[in-house]
Amino acid sequence: MSNRTTLLAILVMAMIALPAMGQVRLGVRGGVALGEMRFDRDVIDSDNRVGYSGGLMVDLAMPVSGLGIDASVMYAHRSNRLSDGQHLFKRHYISIPVMVRYRLPLPALERIVAPMVFTGPSFSVLFDDNADTGWESHKTSTSWDVGAGVDLFRHIRLTASYSLGLTRAMSYTSSDQNASEVKGKDRLWTLNLALLF
Repeated sequence: MSNRTTLLAILVMAMIALPAMGQVRLGVRGGVALGEMRFDRDVIDSDNRVGYSGGLMVDLAMPVSGLGIDASVMYAHRSNRLSDGQHLFKRHYISIPVMVRYRLPLPALERIVAPMVFTGPSFSVLFDDNADTGWESHKTSTSWDVGAGVDLFRHIRLTASYSLGLTRAMSYTSSDQNASEVKGKDRLWTLNLALLF
């Protein structure tokens, strides 16, 4: 059985099991991100650039009070302008963040406002870019997210998070400028708005 077939089987079983585990809600999510590429050597810098994302989400309230999981399938656009000012790289991803959240208890107000904190991994698969010769965008990348947010009237979710790249997203593969084997990881600040049904 191939890795893709195994992953698909796991996802199907998870979707079948979700309703038995707790309350499930679906939603749509969109947001903006301020990101930079952090390189492992000082020969190249990247300035902060605005990107955006949008997609579908599923929110699962666990039987344990306050705990939950939300997962999304998102289109994500990221761009980086490098230190020479001549290169603006655009990357397009399918991103799958899977967050464990804890809703802070506010019994008298939870139907109006419910603050939360969350953390978890985000998996990104590249499907298009405009990298120049000498640069390579990696097909997959993984980051770890931490953040906080609030549910308003149980149907609107506002969140802010920081994403720390765990694996490299780009590499400089040319020998020019003595910068061969330079590796870059994403760093992102993100604001998201979700509507839950």
